[in-house]
Amino acid sequence: MAILAITIAGRFFYYIKTRDKRIKISEEKTAFKLVRYATISMLPIFVYGFVTFVFVLQKGNMFAPSWMKNCLLLLLILLMITEIVYNFNIVQSKISRILNIIFCSLIGTLGFYLSSLYQTAKDYPTKHESITIELPFQGKWIATGAGATGLTNHHDRIASQKYAVDISKIGNNGKLFSGQGIAKEESNTYGEEIVSPVNGEVVWVVDTLPDTPIKERDKLAGNHIVIKFQDSLYVALAHLQPNSIPYKIGDKVQIGEYIGKVGMSGNTDFCHLHIHIQDRPEYDIENGKSYPIRFKEYNRKRFAFWIKVKNEYLLSNDIVER
Repeated sequence: MAILAITIAGRFFYYIKTRDKRIKISEEKTAFKLVRYATISMLPIFVYGFVTFVFVLQKGNMFAPSWMKNCLLLLLILLMITEIVYNFNIVQSKISRILNIIFCSLIGTLGFYLSSLYQTAKDYPTKHESITIELPFQGKWIATGAGATGLTNHHDRIASQKYAVDISKIGNNGKLFSGQGIAKEESNTYGEEIVSPVNGEVVWVVDTLPDTPIKERDKLAGNHIVIKFQDSLYVALAHLQPNSIPYKIGDKVQIGEYIGKVGMSGNTDFCHLHIHIQDRPEYDIENGKSYPIRFKEYNRKRFAFWIKVKNEYLLSNDIVER
C-alpha cells in the first residue's frame, strides 16, 4: 500500500510539473492516440484482475484485517482514475510515447491474465449439480479453502474431498487470532460451537483424539462427526475438540442443533472447521466421492461490500455470516 501511495503522489507531482507541456489526447498523432485509448481501456481490466487476485486468489489475504483491504482497494481505484486522467492529458514526447506503449502492453497482458484466473476460479458446478445445506455456525467467518479448482482450494487434489470447505472464525478484533496467535486458545475459532447444517442421523463419530495436530493418515480428520441426510449423502465436519460431540451413532439431529466445538485435532496448521459432503458413512480420505457444496442463505463479502446470497458456493477469502 505504501508503494501505491508513493506512486500516486509521484505521478501527481509529475503531472503538475509537466502541465504546461500537456495536450488533449485528441491532438496526438493517430497511431499514438490509439495506444493512449488502448491504455485507458486496459486500466479497468488491470485493476479488476489485480483486485480479484489479491482478494480471492492470494492465500495471505485471510490474515489481513478488513480496513487494510479496503484501503488497498481505494488506492487501486484512485490509481486507475489518476492514470486515466493523465492519458487524456498527455505529454507529446518520444520517451512518453515509448513508456506508454510499454505500460499499455504490461497492464493489458497482466490484466487479462489475472482476470482469466478469477474466471477459472469461479468455474463451479451448477446449482442442480450441487448439494445445498445450511451454514454450520453463527457469527462472521472466512473461508480459508473453498471452490472447485486448485486456484482457491487445496482440497482439489484429493478426489474424496475435492469440494471441501475450510473455514475460520473472525473475532471481534477483526482478525483470526488474538495476541501473537501462537497458542491454540488465541485462535478466535478455537472452542466455537458448531451446529448441524442438515436434518439427519449420526452415522460416524470420533471424539477421543488429543487436541493437537496429527499427521497420521488414518487420523487426519481428528475428532469428527458424519451425518447422513439423504439416502446416499453424508456431511462430515472435522477437526473438533475431544469430548465435545454429544451424539452417538444412530442419534437423530436437526438443523441448528449443537454438534460440537472446533478444536485443533487432526491435520491442522491453524484452527479451522473442515466440512465436506461425501457418498459413504465413514471418513475415508483414500476413497469416496465428494459433492459440490452450496449454502442455503447467507451474507457474503468477497470484495468491499456485503451482499445477501442464496444457494451459492464459497471461494477462498469469502467472508460470510449466517
